[in-house]
Amino acid sequence: MKRRRAIGVLGGIVGGPLLAPEGAFAELVAWAERVRASAGEAGRPGHDAGQAAPSLLTPPRTRVMAAMAEVVIPATDTPGASEAGVTEFVAALVDGWLDDDDRDRFLAGLDTVDPAARDRFGSDFADCAPDEQSALVGDLDADLTRLRDDPEADEMEHFFHDVKRFTLTAYFTSEVGLQAIGYRTTFPAFEGCAPLTERSP
Repeated sequence: MKRRRAIGVLGGIVGGPLLAPEGAFAELVAWAERVRASAGEAGRPGHDAGQAAPSLLTPPRTRVMAAMAEVVIPATDTPGASEAGVTEFVAALVDGWLDDDDRDRFLAGLDTVDPAARDRFGSDFADCAPDEQSALVGDLDADLTRLRDDPEADEMEHFFHDVKRFTLTAYFTSEVGLQAIGYRTTFPAFEGCAPLTERSP
């Protein structure tokens, strides 16, 4: 069984307060490190043992994902998505951590981005001007808002929902992302009157 439980925490914790309780965010960071560590693992079914299989996040998909992630988290006075290794993280998710249906829906959605960009602006998404990229991403975000407001729809079925949560999770569990937010944990309780050492009888 794929790691559905771990995938399920991506949205809620990352979307919550950055001053997270000890354990919840730390667990997500530790899980993300396991995802990153799996990126170099070889031996997916159908390939020789010891030989790394080509990623399902193909070069064209990688270009789309990298460019969209930079729109979601651009470089400002802090590093952007590309400096946090977002595409490497997403490749690891796609290749070994997502359920088949989730993976296929996400990849099929990525495959629609370049044709849409070419139809509208005459270039692949990664080659569009920044304002053109922002316009396309804004439209996708508006689609999510409409789905969120529709009681009959599920925004989580839209691939851009995954683009956003994967980007945020990759960024805010990376070294540069953690530094950018000044990550620290809170303690579950504060016992101000508790002695630090045992008293002598």
